[in-house]
Amino acid sequence: MTLPLEDDSRPPYVQVAEYLRRQIQSGELSPGDKVPSSRELQEKFGLASATIQNAFRLLKSEDLIYSVQGRGSFIRRPAAGAESAGATENAEPSDAQGDVDGLRSRVSSLSAEVADLRDQVSEMRETLMGMLELMQQLKGGGEEEGS
Repeated sequence: MTLPLEDDSRPPYVQVAEYLRRQIQSGELSPGDKVPSSRELQEKFGLASATIQNAFRLLKSEDLIYSVQGRGSFIRRPAAGAESAGATENAEPSDAQGDVDGLRSRVSSLSAEVADLRDQVSEMRETLMGMLELMQQLKGGGEEEGS
């Protein structure tokens, strides 16, 4: 499948984020629902893992999703986003509570980034191993021909 916005000149990660954002806004993905995995989205759109991870980072920065290491990414409940956005309209949370919420958000974000980096390193390792194997095959083939 191609990106839903194939005539769009924006980068692919922005288009993937828009696709997921529309699913959230339409109610197709509800708060607490698991976001399709990076691998599912890679296969669906034919994109690299890093592209999908960039889309996830964009949605996390908008407080639309959050990640739990080893479990995946989930749709954030609107109350969490509305609470921080509407703090001046409603009763303001205590500074301590705001600090705790900020730290939790930052820890969650950093955990997701570490998981993303692990995935990228794993993919690079697989690519390098494949390249080494190919080089050994080529080197071995060249020796046989020269003998």
